[in-house]
Amino acid sequence: MKKLIKANPYDLDIIYAMGYDVWGEGKTYQEYLEECRSSVKYKKGTWYILIVDGEVVSSCILYNLTVNTLGIGSLATVSEKRGLGYASSLLNEILNLKKDYLYFLWSDIATTLYESIGFTVLEDIYQTHKGSSLMYYPSNYKIDFDNLPNYF
Repeated sequence: MKKLIKANPYDLDIIYAMGYDVWGEGKTYQEYLEECRSSVKYKKGTWYILIVDGEVVSSCILYNLTVNTLGIGSLATVSEKRGLGYASSLLNEILNLKKDYLYFLWSDIATTLYESIGFTVLEDIYQTHKGSSLMYYPSNYKIDFDNLPNYF
């Protein structure tokens, strides 16, 4: 059984651990964990977790960007559960939370996962961070190109 819930404070170390192998950048696990725990950026958002059969398998953070715009960040899945569709399930559940909203995300990986869900990559002229692609959902939403989100 799958369910999406808002993370509780006791879930945070589990969430942070999911990204250590990708975002740890040469830090010890303890250094990485302390960095996550003190992150101002992480404190500005709301974490969500996908639970499957009682186990936390995937997570992401949502940022309120404007009244009807949300940013999705730090999508991660437990390393041994990657490739099983949990990130896609989590994203689809997130997108169903507020169907009339515009969603942005910055992809630091190949964009195919996000495109398969319906995200659209903005044209190169709007890409401001090397190695990341700014994407939005849904594709029929009117974008204010003068007020695109900065990396979050």
